[in-house]
Amino acid sequence: MVNLFKLLGLPDPNKTISRTVKKNLGSANPGPRSNSRAEFHDLGDVLWSERTDMLTPLAKRNVIYLKPDDYHRIQLAGIETELSRGNLLLVDISSLSHMPAQRDVCKRKVEHLGERIGIPVFSLNENDSLLMVPGLGMRVDTKSHRLGMKILEQLPSQIESQ
Repeated sequence: MVNLFKLLGLPDPNKTISRTVKKNLGSANPGPRSNSRAEFHDLGDVLWSERTDMLTPLAKRNVIYLKPDDYHRIQLAGIETELSRGNLLLVDISSLSHMPAQRDVCKRKVEHLGERIGIPVFSLNENDSLLMVPGLGMRVDTKSHRLGMKILEQLPSQIESQ
């Protein structure tokens, strides 16, 4: 006699199925596990973050991102001190695209800052809405327009604006 349940691919209710529950005797840590003999390192573990903190030097310079306030002004008070520490200033006036006169005022204010301390102001896009003022000791390659080149580390510590 043909078993109808087996023919339809259903479990046979007349047979008792022994269920074995596998218990994971490992830790409650949800890190990566493997059935093979190879062990994975959980890079989110405290051990690895402490090791990374010890090997990674603290940043000595910062990137300061400025954009216009609610009154559409650029607040540059104290920025000269930050630039003398070697920090990089990025000024984003793209939010003033609907106000060309105010955008030009903010742009002139940043350019005046650069003239006052003797550092050139660079435009990072075509419509001059993203301005960069390098800090003291930063190198800016204006010939090949590449940022973060290893070759620049070998040059003397001054701004190249040629």
